[in-house]
This record gives sequence, structure tokens and C-alpha cells, in this order.
Amino acid sequence: MALTLDKPEAGTPPTSFPGPRRRRTLGSRRQRVVAAVVIVAALGFLVARGLTNALDYYLTTNQAVAQRAQLGDTDFRIQGTVMPGLRQVGTTLHFSITSHHVAVAVVSSGSPSQLFRVGMPVVLEGHWQGDFFSSYQIMVQHGSNYVEAPAKPKASTASRAAGS
Repeated sequence: MALTLDKPEAGTPPTSFPGPRRRRTLGSRRQRVVAAVVIVAALGFLVARGLTNALDYYLTTNQAVAQRAQLGDTDFRIQGTVMPGLRQVGTTLHFSITSHHVAVAVVSSGSPSQLFRVGMPVVLEGHWQGDFFSSYQIMVQHGSNYVEAPAKPKASTASRAAGS
């Protein structure tokens, strides 16, 4: 007796399984290259933007005055030395800062630290508002050298015994 194989009818799946399926690729090579270029460009932009902001930590008063038109009402940091004439009206501080012989009037709603005083270098965060700089944060600049206060002389035991 001869074994005969029946041909499957049209529209019916074959009874044997084909070989292993090929994995679908994640797009063509061209699409992957374009995606990689976009990612590298985005990372480059973010790094460049971060470095620009890091380099421009603050503007000195003369730089800020020279760039007033470009800065408009955007927030930035300005650095200068507090000039005499500091006055407080309610919770608002009115004072001026100077750098390179250029003075800027400041109105600040930020609370200053205990180190804030006339003659102290400060960095202010805020924006131009007309003819004055409107600040909402005051950061006092101080040196990196710490000098310990001189120790008070201790009274000797002999002088304490003599005073008793």
C-alpha cells in the first residue's frame, strides 16, 4: 500500500510549521542613523546650553547696564558691591550696587543674610524694572579663607587665687 499525501485545500493552513520566524528589525538602517543623529544633536544642544549658563553665572553692573536692552525683563544675576545709602521700607530693601564705576539702583524683596552690609560684594537675582533692578534673591559673596577669631586670654590660676 502506498502512502499518499493529501494536498491541503486552498485557504487552509499547512500542517507543518515553517522554520523559526525572523525578528522584525527596528526600522531600516537609514532610520536608525537619522534617530542617532537627532539624539546626538539634542545632547549637544543641552550640553552647549548648560555650559553657556555656567559661564555666565552673573553679569557685573557695567555689563548688565550695557546689555539692558537685550536683557529686557528676563531674570538674570547681577554682581556688585553694596554702596552706602541702604534703607528698608517695610519688607523691601532699597540700595545701590556698583562695579567698574557703574552704579545700579536696586529694590529687593529678598531677605538678606546676616552678612549683608555696605561694602559687601553681592550677587542679586532678578530683572530690570524700568530704571532699577528688581531683586528677589540676595546672595552675599564671601572669601574662601576662614580666619578663626582670636582666643580670649585665660586668667591664670595664680591671679585667680590671689583675687580670692
